[in-house]
Amino acid sequence: MMERVGIVGAGIAGLAAARELKAAGIEAVLLEKSRGVGGRVHTRSQEGFVWDTGATSIAPRGKRIQKVLLEELDPPAPILRPIWTHEGLRVRPGDTAKNSTPRFCHTQGIQTFAKLLAHGLDIRFNTTVERIEKEGDLYKIGEETFTHLVLTPPIPQTAQLLWTIDESRPIANARYRPCLSVLLGYDLETPEVDYHALLDPTQSHPLTWLSVENLKSPGRMEDGKTALVAQLSSRFSQENFAKEDEWIVHVVTTFIGTLYGSSWKTPSLAVVKKWKYSQPDNLARFENVNTPGSRLLLASDGLMGGRIDEAYEAGARVADLIIGRATQ
Repeated sequence: MMERVGIVGAGIAGLAAARELKAAGIEAVLLEKSRGVGGRVHTRSQEGFVWDTGATSIAPRGKRIQKVLLEELDPPAPILRPIWTHEGLRVRPGDTAKNSTPRFCHTQGIQTFAKLLAHGLDIRFNTTVERIEKEGDLYKIGEETFTHLVLTPPIPQTAQLLWTIDESRPIANARYRPCLSVLLGYDLETPEVDYHALLDPTQSHPLTWLSVENLKSPGRMEDGKTALVAQLSSRFSQENFAKEDEWIVHVVTTFIGTLYGSSWKTPSLAVVKKWKYSQPDNLARFENVNTPGSRLLLASDGLMGGRIDEAYEAGARVADLIIGRATQ
């Protein structure tokens, strides 16, 4: 049987692995539980507002993703405004060195990058993988048979899949934090500020991140509309994950009103997005988890980190292992 790789999850790691494998002439099939690609690289549009609901920008940092992002695909726009910080909602300029890192985002939303990566790949949408079967050296999911399998979900979900074939990997160190993300739309002119986002570097305030989507990506929406994305701290999210959306929105809009004035306490539209596995706090080692010669490989963000550049790196490195084995 020729090499045929099954990839569970069409987030950035899965897309990266499939893209690299296809370029090497190896068949890869992506099995995605939702109807779209990107995972936490997600964009939502509603009533003329456009929000990036999870990851907010792409910072290549000289990694493998950089050539793909800026040379091989339709390039995104650079984010020109910096990230500032706040302490108890008292705003101050951000770190000059950190703001020197180039950041990018597509005007129509960060998920555009995932869609570009997905072009030409074999993706089975609305396919939930709950168990794996092993037949000799082959892996079977439903009626599909593969010579290699790549698991990209968060570590807790990956561990459950490994359990179905009585297999384990040294992944106990990986831990995740939740995140409540609130999408706010206003029929108001965008605030006149010098930043595109605010960050609480201490994580002591409930409002850990605020992105002004219009200033991050000018031209994303028509004049007179403003879209904000508020992400709440790990502690606040953990303690209030089950609270009603209305209560969460009220808390967040109180903070926004403090920053921009009382008219910002009443958005035209508010949506709460709950990320159970937002970012990994602790990582398992990629090299320990993916042993040489293994036909079942992991490319979860719990191995290399939760940023987009790290996710792409994990997927590409798994593809390297498969390509290397195939060419021996």
